[in-house]
Amino acid sequence: MAFLVTNNSSGESTRFELVDRETTLGRHPECSIVVEAGAVSRYHAKVFKEGDQFFVEDSGSRNGTFLNGQLLTEPELLAQGDRIRVSDVEFEFQGEVIPEFARAGNEMTFDGSNFGIMMVDETETNGNGEDSGTAFGAKIEFRSSAEGLKMVATPEAKLEALMQINRNLTGALAVDEVLPKVLSSLFSIFPAADRGFIVMQDAAGNLVPRWVKTRALQDETETVRISRTILREVMNSGEAILSLDASEDSRFDSSQSIADFSIKSMICAPLLDADGKAYGALQIDSTQGRGQFREEDTDLLAGVAAQAGIVINNARMHEQALQQKETEQDLKLATEVQQAFLPQSPPDATGFRVRSFYKAANHIGGDYFDYIHLTDGRVAIVVADVVGHGVAAAMFMAKLSAETRFCLASDPDVGSAIERLNDHMSRLHVERFITFLVIVVDPTDEYVSIVNAGHMAPLVRKKSDGSICEPSEEESGLPIAIDDGMEYEVVRFKFEVGDLAVLYTDGINEAMDKQDEEFGIDRLRGLTAAPGDADAIKDSIVEAVLKHIGDAPPFDDMCMVVIERLNPAVPRPAKDISDTVTEDLL
Repeated sequence: MAFLVTNNSSGESTRFELVDRETTLGRHPECSIVVEAGAVSRYHAKVFKEGDQFFVEDSGSRNGTFLNGQLLTEPELLAQGDRIRVSDVEFEFQGEVIPEFARAGNEMTFDGSNFGIMMVDETETNGNGEDSGTAFGAKIEFRSSAEGLKMVATPEAKLEALMQINRNLTGALAVDEVLPKVLSSLFSIFPAADRGFIVMQDAAGNLVPRWVKTRALQDETETVRISRTILREVMNSGEAILSLDASEDSRFDSSQSIADFSIKSMICAPLLDADGKAYGALQIDSTQGRGQFREEDTDLLAGVAAQAGIVINNARMHEQALQQKETEQDLKLATEVQQAFLPQSPPDATGFRVRSFYKAANHIGGDYFDYIHLTDGRVAIVVADVVGHGVAAAMFMAKLSAETRFCLASDPDVGSAIERLNDHMSRLHVERFITFLVIVVDPTDEYVSIVNAGHMAPLVRKKSDGSICEPSEEESGLPIAIDDGMEYEVVRFKFEVGDLAVLYTDGINEAMDKQDEEFGIDRLRGLTAAPGDADAIKDSIVEAVLKHIGDAPPFDDMCMVVIERLNPAVPRPAKDISDTVTEDLL
């Protein structure tokens, strides 16, 4: 069965089986996979099956669907491990039910010993060398060798061992502090153990060796190989396993690695969280002859594992809490930094009144607005929307801010300046794009200049008749950063005294309430057409949008700028002829 897997912000993975011939992804509750993000369209993309193959296709979404970083323009065949990105949410396509726990050849070092650790799989075979399909029998069998048991743990010793574990683990709050204490205690309890290790699942569900300890000196270049066959069974069953003679144990007859590892006796127990769910395993084993462990030791190790499992899980949660606190502090600082990028006061635009509103969906956002003072008293008023929101979108927005100021300041022609901006942002090869709108106002010109790169056209209320028009809607070009070499048209629009323009991002008109209903562009047009100056129109729109959202969490960043013309254009004074003569003489 094929499936899509994704990880959330806390690192937990979610798997969606592709059981239907067509699986839809989007924000609408009827979608097979509901993706609750503001930049996601209601029906954003779909994965469909033809024969034994799966394909992915964009469903006409506003912000596009990406496959392995490339914007989809037609259905594409999916291969194992392909990455599908919808807004900020990434899905990985898998054709197998169970993902690999680890890649062969991966080596890690733990406990400061520089041991290489390799996770290996074994294929069960029968006497004819054919796959048998099972790793263990239905029942666990305990057998001792002819040499008898070589270790005896009295009840008093077990009690002392558990007390020792408790003393060692008291107050331990870091996972890397807990793990070596657990293994050190086990070596004291089980003198016959030659090695011990702890394996835990990572956020993707893969088994990862976290700590290993050997009694004898170990060559730092030697690889410690760990069999997953035993670990899988222990974690699936939730019960400890004992083998008094692993080399002759019928359950391991087909496991070649048992012989390769020279393992004679072993005990393995699961690590369980407070809900009884296995998240790892603890194993000790011996190569020093048969029967090093006895049946009673299984209960002892299981008890140690149960106690250690809770302590380790508490330490993991403590570390997660510390990481969350650190993340919140970073986000607070990032919010302050982003606020510094945005204008702190209206622009010095003679004859115009400009008002703004900005609200990020999270701590930081990808919406952007700016006032850029140009030569001859002109002011460029920019509103843009980086696809998605959060840290990545905010970082891209910071780069956009710097590039926008540079390009507009260095080129008096606004059209060529935006073309240059697009080239600069496209060459970054970041898997994001930006809808971008700029209006240049000039106190000496009754017209404004508009360049639209895939953004919503401004809503303009004409003073003469109260009508609403949307200049640049037809002349809009592709969003910024999709491809370089694009051309953008400059729209000249007559903006008279009393005229008012509303520039906005889709977080305004697509704001959702608890019933998943959008605020709507028609309501926005109606509020823009109402009587009032820039302050009144801005306040009425913000109030209506926030009231519509109510207690529902915001899906997207919200940004709006309102421009009102107060005075007629004043022609730029002609240059004095005497000044020109003086300059020529100099």
